Amino acid sequence: MASPSEWARGYARQAQADFLMWQALEEDRDVQLCHRMMFLQMACEKLCKARLIHQGTLPSNVQTSHGYIAKPLPLIIRAQLEFMGWDLRARDDLYHFARRLSPEIELMNPSVDRNGQRPDNCEYPWEDAVSKLHSPLDWSFNPARILRNPLGPSFIKLLRLAMDRAVEEMR
Repeated sequence: MASPSEWARGYARQAQADFLMWQALEEDRDVQLCHRMMFLQMACEKLCKARLIHQGTLPSNVQTSHGYIAKPLPLIIRAQLEFMGWDLRARDDLYHFARRLSPEIELMNPSVDRNGQRPDNCEYPWEDAVSKLHSPLDWSFNPARILRNPLGPSFIKLLRLAMDRAVEEMR
């Protein structure tokens, strides 16, 4: 049976690989937005699970759900700022940006629909409240819009650094 530290390392490595794939796909505008965003969602989810396991959560507790981004990701971003020696009060804007963006990233997973209130996701077609069918291929995802905010590039840089640090710390 794999140890929690092995699980944490496995999640961290896969998060980093998914993030690198997201970055590569972001360069190719022929790749549909839903596919690009799916890799960002998966990378964030795995990073959060890696950190939770590393901090003592049992691997089995995070393997049964995909709703593990909204709360941990802003804390991971804040911890990365702190690790880099930044004044957290001076960069509170990035933490609040992460708090706004993280639930939207979490919602891109098809199993997280906020009790039917947000069925939009990156993978499967869904029906809205008036029975209209939607495809991820035709959807503009909130995280893609939010990332165009001036804080978006800083968030992405911090996310990448947090993933790299997780892989390094969980060796």
